[in-house]
Amino acid sequence: MVGPKKSGKTALVEAMVRALAGRGRVGTVKNMPDHEIEDRGDTRRHFDAGADVVVGVGKDGVTFKVARGGGLDSALAELEDGGVDYAIIEGFKRSKLPKIVLGAIDVSNPIRNVDGRPPFDDRLIEELVGLLMSLPDLRTPGRKPEEVSPPD
Repeated sequence: MVGPKKSGKTALVEAMVRALAGRGRVGTVKNMPDHEIEDRGDTRRHFDAGADVVVGVGKDGVTFKVARGGGLDSALAELEDGGVDYAIIEGFKRSKLPKIVLGAIDVSNPIRNVDGRPPFDDRLIEELVGLLMSLPDLRTPGRKPEEVSPPD
């Protein structure tokens, strides 16, 4: 999920986590470049929505089990090591991963643009879950970090 500040990214992550929680283990990664990482705020909202693992990537590095100094690749490896079936990423607009886009921003690899603001319609959430589930498994043995996330 990518979009400008206050565009509804966290609300959409929450809705997606709730929809996926009954289908397998869900993990989230939140890009927090200007924030210290704490167990409250948006990361707490991810947990409260039902995420099994939440990883924050901020100015202090990566937190919640991942070594400091890591980035998106370390966070995704943590989710994979934790047995997560679905990963929802909030932010990281410069990564090469497929993206659901809120608002009018230009990014690489958009798979769906979402107009409007929270609350999000149940039909939209089911459509996005179906879209996510139709993506190929993006875990690639031997993947080089730059294949997933160039610096943001």
